[in-house]
Amino acid sequence: MIHERPRDYALWILTSAYLLSQFFRSYVAVIAPQLIADYGFTQKMFGWFAGAFFLAFALMQIPLGLAFDRFGVGRPTTICMAVGTAGAVALPATHDATVALVSQAALGFGCAPIFMGLLNHVLVSGGGQRQVRAVTIASAIGIFGALIAALPLAWATSKLGWRPAMGIAAAAMAVITAAAAVTLLGVPRPVPKRERLEQGQIGDGGSSRNGAFVTLLPVCFAMSAGGTFRTSWGGPFFADVFHLSTIAIGRVMTAASVTALFVSLVIPLLVRRFPLKTLALSGMSLGVLAAALLVAMPSYSALLSASLVCVLFSVGAIHPLVMSQARSISAAHSLGLRLGILNSTVFLGVAVTSNCFGWLAQSGTRQGLSAPDNFSRLFLFTMVVLAVGLATYVFSPGAAGEQRGPNAAKLSGFDNRA
Repeated sequence: MIHERPRDYALWILTSAYLLSQFFRSYVAVIAPQLIADYGFTQKMFGWFAGAFFLAFALMQIPLGLAFDRFGVGRPTTICMAVGTAGAVALPATHDATVALVSQAALGFGCAPIFMGLLNHVLVSGGGQRQVRAVTIASAIGIFGALIAALPLAWATSKLGWRPAMGIAAAAMAVITAAAAVTLLGVPRPVPKRERLEQGQIGDGGSSRNGAFVTLLPVCFAMSAGGTFRTSWGGPFFADVFHLSTIAIGRVMTAASVTALFVSLVIPLLVRRFPLKTLALSGMSLGVLAAALLVAMPSYSALLSASLVCVLFSVGAIHPLVMSQARSISAAHSLGLRLGILNSTVFLGVAVTSNCFGWLAQSGTRQGLSAPDNFSRLFLFTMVVLAVGLATYVFSPGAAGEQRGPNAAKLSGFDNRA
């Protein structure tokens, strides 16, 4: 009990850092035209740049999971965030495309431990309703970062230029990193007990547990594929197909972030009434439908396309549900490694999707395809990825120990009484 308040402070610092991480995941879509012009990116190079963050993010997840299991959350998170701060400072300061690419990768490195650290911090004590609610609330708060990386960033870019606007974000990153160093390094490393998962929940033996865990990998790869149109490729899509201005693109991205925020805020209420797997399946199904409509009608209406991009981005809100589902089939002593594998798969999916988009877009341009036809191929790729993830996820286990009813969702770690 004596460590309860420091753990609460740590949760809030990690949540604040996650908000900033969401900003850095999402800013590229809004200022993509300026980045392409300033650095002279081709479509393929832009795909590399947009994917660099997520590739670095993905590659760090498994090493970080092992580090969390051994050292706790504080030390690995602080070290990585310091590297991310250097990248945040270098990006608006450089005019060299290669340095910009490295800076973007450094940002991914710096943001890599934040949400997984938050998950590890909360879920190490269990995977019940209390922990699910804490994770989903933190996820909802983090969406405000994507919201800031929309119309506010577009406005700041139009008034100040993108470099000063990103300089402000770099300063915020430095402040949060300092706060993390002070707060997280003071939190004692929890020593999880070895758990015996209840028989009948996921089957007997390690092979059954491993098989259940493997069924979560495809949905993790797929869940954020559509969100690539919010984090990076939405800017080129709306600029090339509908000729929207930076401010107008910012409005679309704001709408996408608000939609995802609303979904994230509703999920903690829905988990009281519906199984985690049912909610996640519903989200993936809506994503497949949205992508299919965009394949068929990429240029029908800017309003329709914006609405469907909002749906694609909101599919990512199932992330904490799948992580909590994984917790219910994982022993606490290996939680960091397993969350690392799943998170690595999530962001590997984003990185691979973004790079494939760059290759597809450049190939389509060389073939003389119109902008709508070119982006239709990107939406088709997205639909296939989502459909494969959905089909595999059907065979995943339900979360163990779920309760329903008005008393199911207990107080989260955001309440000092917890």
